[in-house]
Amino acid sequence: MKHLTESFEVGDLENVLQNWIHVDEYKSKMSRDDKNCVISFTVDDKVAASDLVDFLERGYDFVLDADISNSEISINRYLVFMELARRTTMYEKIHKILSDLKAASGINPNQWKFKFMKDKEYQPFTKENFDNIVPLSPKEYRKRYQKPIDDLKTAAGLPVSTAPVEDQDLKQLQNLAGI
Repeated sequence: MKHLTESFEVGDLENVLQNWIHVDEYKSKMSRDDKNCVISFTVDDKVAASDLVDFLERGYDFVLDADISNSEISINRYLVFMELARRTTMYEKIHKILSDLKAASGINPNQWKFKFMKDKEYQPFTKENFDNIVPLSPKEYRKRYQKPIDDLKTAAGLPVSTAPVEDQDLKQLQNLAGI
């Protein structure tokens, strides 16, 4: 794993990097959402946000892409987007980044919170919370979100192009029932 440490000095992100992240609130620009996960940070300074993008892109070979929002989301507040492959190791990778940002931000890893998709409440960023809330594989993501989309398409009279999800329990029941 490639790692970069010279981007930030101690305290460079203090009072500008917020201690929360959003997970899967935004769509992947590199691939399908079942394959990639988008993490967003909130930064209260455009230069610091640009520095964070640079740090993420050059510092971690598992970060597929990082970018800054085109405009402010509020006065002098920007989003920094980071894309990771949707894998069971996502928590560890994000935790590594948050730990590496401690000296620059003053935020301890146990102070971070996260919000998944359109959830209203933030959760403490712990392995247990993250792994229980976030789909950690493309298959899990499709199983959780693809069927409701297909049902909406069917109800709207639109063609459904998604391959059915293989459910081994259902297959076994169908075989026992002779159908």
